[in-house]
Amino acid sequence: MPTSTPTVAELSRHDLVGLAHEYMLLGMLANQATLPQTIVAGGTLDDLNQVAIDLWMGASPVYTHRMRRLMGIVGDDVPAIMKALQLDVGFVHQYMQVHYEVTDPLHGAFWLEHCGALINVEPHGEERVVGMCHTIEDPTFDATAYATNPRARIRPIHRPPRLPADRVPHCHWTIIIDPDNEPVGPARLTQQISELPLAALHIEPRPAGDGYQQAFTPELHLGDLSDATLAAVMREFSVQNHLLMCSGEVALAEHFGVERARDLMADAWLATAWVASERLRDLFGDRADIATLLALHPAIPPGFEREVHVEEAGDTTRIRCTLRPESPALLDPEQTGWIGALSRGECRGVQGIVQPIDPRARAREVDVRDGAVVVDVEVDRNAAPQSEPDVVAFMRIGMLARWHFSL
Repeated sequence: MPTSTPTVAELSRHDLVGLAHEYMLLGMLANQATLPQTIVAGGTLDDLNQVAIDLWMGASPVYTHRMRRLMGIVGDDVPAIMKALQLDVGFVHQYMQVHYEVTDPLHGAFWLEHCGALINVEPHGEERVVGMCHTIEDPTFDATAYATNPRARIRPIHRPPRLPADRVPHCHWTIIIDPDNEPVGPARLTQQISELPLAALHIEPRPAGDGYQQAFTPELHLGDLSDATLAAVMREFSVQNHLLMCSGEVALAEHFGVERARDLMADAWLATAWVASERLRDLFGDRADIATLLALHPAIPPGFEREVHVEEAGDTTRIRCTLRPESPALLDPEQTGWIGALSRGECRGVQGIVQPIDPRARAREVDVRDGAVVVDVEVDRNAAPQSEPDVVAFMRIGMLARWHFSL
């Protein structure tokens, strides 16, 4: 029989809202873990910027279409664009304190009173700030708006580098839809990402009328959503995060080859999962054992039903997590991203989930058999604790890993 571990549907309201914020933040954690791999592989800052552009532009139009369908967001005007931005892992609530203003259906603006990503990168100098706030954001903002209206343009009123250094808001942007604009085409990798099995996952049903069909709400909070809708949105956050990693691997492979890209992505998976586990441990406290994290952790791809078994044998605890896919296509080992790594038996992401909870835990095997992924973890209480992998050091830079949500 499966071990009694919580499902999302069984969480308390406080835990559900807290976990939803962590699912949304995972995209920022994954971004911080993945982009430095470009430099590790011998690339330049220009290469890093291009990988970031391809990562976000390849995935964001695909997942924006999915979120619009889930939430019943209709129309192609400025409020519809803003609704999608409010539910995008690129605009994490609180970490990015975004304010919106609609002038009319074709004109609006948003500004960031606080941008965690900026605070994270400013200590590294003006070149990095320009790379993020100019080089990367110019094409990626338009690519995200493309999913709602290809004639929309997002343009800065002002943006960093900040002058003076404490300028608030951190940046200010307009959204303008001009029928005379040439339509923005799909990004270079968007079609490829849209054809992945992960992009075709079924969309969770939500209670009738419980979506975002109503008028635009400038101050939307995750806690405003019902339990059922919040759970469905969390799943879409997971799809967003993992599609970004699929897109990121394609971009890295173009620079460094397929095998090197897979290795870089596995290290990024480990680092992201590690910090996410530390954060979930803080959220759940004493309840954050290995079995519970395997049942709930956002670094495990969506589209799988999870069953967790725990067996005690003397000084050894064995935990098995069986992941049963919605579709056999999710087991294709040639997929990119962390879902492909999982299907190929890569253990590093699982190790990143379990070791922060118990430094003696080891991911022994990840295997695909009988139409499922079987993950085996062992904790030997007589074993020496393992040290933190070097790759996690990327995650200690800046304030992202330590960011605290107000719930």
